[in-house]
Amino acid sequence: MVLAVGAWRAPYPEVWERISVVSAWLCLGLLAWALLIGPLQCIQGVKPPFNIYLRRDVGIWAALHGLLHFYAGNVVAMNSVYVAAFVQTPTPELGIAIRDLLFSYGATVGMVIAILFLLLLAISSDRALRWLGPKKWKWLQRSAHVSLWLTVTHGIAYQLLEMRIWPLVATVLVSVWIIVVQVRGRRAKALLKDC
Repeated sequence: MVLAVGAWRAPYPEVWERISVVSAWLCLGLLAWALLIGPLQCIQGVKPPFNIYLRRDVGIWAALHGLLHFYAGNVVAMNSVYVAAFVQTPTPELGIAIRDLLFSYGATVGMVIAILFLLLLAISSDRALRWLGPKKWKWLQRSAHVSLWLTVTHGIAYQLLEMRIWPLVATVLVSVWIIVVQVRGRRAKALLKDC
């Protein structure tokens, strides 16, 4: 519903561009939510179970929105005009070399994130947990943290390219908030183990 309304109302001329931007923000928000569920439970004094179904479901939705963003941004919207607008259009703030570096970084990291999302979707079931065993499954599941921070840096690169200050500030503030909650959650989890 949010994706449909955002894709209809977002201030971009092309439908796929609107879908790309809205799905990107939804992916970031859902991914942050999924990775904060466990730490927030620890902060509240509740020892989280090994596999939290809400976290898994929110993570699945985050990955699906991320893959939609990847499809919309790379397969449909990314063309020579679009790339030229990002890279070849110098601005007073950023020269072509820096724009090229930011674009290359963002595009490469976007591919890595898509691969991580496919991996996370593949292990998002009780069957995968039983097949892999808890230790291997948890190790692979922790790649969700990597995907979050790659998503943040991917977003920052594109916000800089488009010189969108408020979305850039929002991305940084959300990142700081996630770090603070995760650090507090780890401390709370350590206290719960001592009980």
